[in-house]
Amino acid sequence: MTKAELIAGNRYMVLSTADRSGRPWGSPVWFAPDRKEGFLWISRPDARHSLNIAERPQVAIVIFDSSKPPAERQALYVEAVAEEAGPDPGLVATYSSHSISQGLGELTLAEVSPPGGEFRLYRAAATEMWMLETDRDHRIPAF
Repeated sequence: MTKAELIAGNRYMVLSTADRSGRPWGSPVWFAPDRKEGFLWISRPDARHSLNIAERPQVAIVIFDSSKPPAERQALYVEAVAEEAGPDPGLVATYSSHSISQGLGELTLAEVSPPGGEFRLYRAAATEMWMLETDRDHRIPAF
């Protein structure tokens, strides 16, 4: 399985953040791939991982298919820098298009725009990526 197939075949990623003191936090988030080796998601600005990103933008991401047995495991490991993307029309359109293709609703600019929007749009820009080899526990660069 290729990196693109693994990303396209999964709806959730595990987003790992840390607060200012380094205390870790993991969050499963529904994501949309960004065309530029990145990942998009929406969250409430007061969610723990959102607050952590505001303090420390370095994140780790893992995408994997949990339905596979151990002998068939595949995973993508990502180091990235995350940020609140703001109500960027292009990124909202990318997220919304992916959401609609997955049978979910459309995302609007109003939903991610302050002060009235309940959510914020976030983007993680990958700096390093590795794929897990299926026949042994070894990561190979995938960037």
